[in-house]
Amino acid sequence: MIQRHSIILWKKAEKPDKSYEEISNEAYRVLDLFQDMPCELRPNYLTAYTKKDIKEFDWNFENFTNILRAGINKEGKNTFESLGYSISFFSSLDEEKSCAFSLCVGNKFEKIYNALIIDLPLVLNLYDKANAELIISLFRKLVRLYIPYWGCVSNRVLARKYGKFLEGSRPTTAHWMNYWSEEVVRAVGIDKIQGFIQGNQGTSFDDGILLVKDTAFDLSKEEDIRLHEKIHNQIFL
Repeated sequence: MIQRHSIILWKKAEKPDKSYEEISNEAYRVLDLFQDMPCELRPNYLTAYTKKDIKEFDWNFENFTNILRAGINKEGKNTFESLGYSISFFSSLDEEKSCAFSLCVGNKFEKIYNALIIDLPLVLNLYDKANAELIISLFRKLVRLYIPYWGCVSNRVLARKYGKFLEGSRPTTAHWMNYWSEEVVRAVGIDKIQGFIQGNQGTSFDDGILLVKDTAFDLSKEEDIRLHEKIHNQIFL
């Protein structure tokens, strides 16, 4: 069973007076983190409509901010700056080895999230402890820099099962890694979170990050299915 994993971070709307320069600087710093990652985890190519239009991206701030500005939300000739900007990259021309990056920033409408979504390569084995530790470290760095409202490292099989990630401020379930802001923690209940952590060795909750186990959920394994059911039942039911 193929189980694609994704890093998903949602951020609340920006303040109305936030400038494009501030928005693009912050967005660049977030994606620039990936320049310290292995090549298959870097934004090497801009997404294009056809293969013949694909070009390797020369990673620097000037190129980034110009491309991001071109990704302004628009309909026909009308542009909607308050709805923000979008940009997307991928890491490899080999689909199984490729990591996809989608970033939406600068939205200023309260009911719409800004979002960073990274679909990790299918060949990246997150059941291997070294690879898992790489993503755990990356997730923590992204949370500190991006400052999301909510986030997770999602297993697509689990994501399909629950259909959506949040109901109001409350997550629908726990994933392998989770970031819960103070508002989300209040909605879940700190007592429930701490109760689960105290009773389950190998789990941790610090700086809003809930780590359920040292490697990703493998939902082809009965032991991981049982562990997920346990945390879901204890915290969410």
